[in-house]
Amino acid sequence: MNAPSTPKELGYRFPAEWEPQAAVWFAWPTRDDLWAGVLPQVREQLAALYVLAARFQPVCVLCPQSAQADLQALMAQAGDASDVTLYNYQTDDVWCRDYGPLFLLNEDGTELCITDWTYNAWGNKYPLQQKDNNASAWIADQVGVRRLVFDTVLEGGAIESNGAGQVLTTEVVLLNPSRNGEIGKQQIEARLVAGLGIDQVLWLQDGLVGDDTDGHIDNLARFYKDDGILMASVTDSDDDNFAALSENTRRIQAFRTPTGQPYASVALPLPEPIYLDGTRLAASYMNYLVLNGAVLVPTYGQPQRDAEALKIIADCYPSREVVGFDCRDIVREGGAIHCMSQHQPAVRGLS
Repeated sequence: MNAPSTPKELGYRFPAEWEPQAAVWFAWPTRDDLWAGVLPQVREQLAALYVLAARFQPVCVLCPQSAQADLQALMAQAGDASDVTLYNYQTDDVWCRDYGPLFLLNEDGTELCITDWTYNAWGNKYPLQQKDNNASAWIADQVGVRRLVFDTVLEGGAIESNGAGQVLTTEVVLLNPSRNGEIGKQQIEARLVAGLGIDQVLWLQDGLVGDDTDGHIDNLARFYKDDGILMASVTDSDDDNFAALSENTRRIQAFRTPTGQPYASVALPLPEPIYLDGTRLAASYMNYLVLNGAVLVPTYGQPQRDAEALKIIADCYPSREVVGFDCRDIVREGGAIHCMSQHQPAVRGLS
């Protein structure tokens, strides 16, 4: 009889983001060809984001030695960076959610492991991807935990866990031939069950117009408790996203929890459409980051819409401070706060 080898067989599970965290990881943008025309402002914003997140828990930033002095100076302007640790690793891009490690916990919460999936820059859309694909292995060495490697392409922003054995994802990403070739639902479900220690995959269909990732779940729907789902919505039937989001809402309302109950579902309207050079950007309030005691929410310079989103999210996370963070420049590269972060769960019994 073969020894157990998959996370499922070894008794690991995929925790929810609202569970206690030990740290949150980011990656510093070192390439000068990112954020054309606004890169200096974005670097200032990211330094401020790290300092903001460090109010709530330790922050780890992948940043090569050559850029660390500049980042330290920017963080000093933003506030107290004493809980921010810089790691000497240069990435290709900043979207740590997608290429960073997916952390799992064992059943009693006393042991962490890293699952390292293949990253191919959202279906080989971009040639610079090797340093990003190697980042999980490097982080596993730094953290000093077991690493389990999979040759399946999977991005962290493509899956969302309720910590109770279910994940949300989208057909437009996980069944896209640019990821794992021609693969069926049952095949990919089996890989996720084994590799993430889950029980069930809940499928939405399409993503937002303009999403470079093809349609990541973290712009569309998020668990806010083990039996509750926040879902992106639009009410204007002329909106380019109306059909996809309406179908996703229909599916969410048909989903059942592990105990067979309907999910509590809360609609979270999208911001007003934002365009760059005539192309609609994938701006969503759903791309928020849950921390210990806080939720950091992207805002888009739309006072009424931003305030409405912050209130809806605050109602879903009543025990956490909800903080808006301006992402008008950040979203120009296709993502927001959740996309550029990766949370590391806390382990029980460690001080």
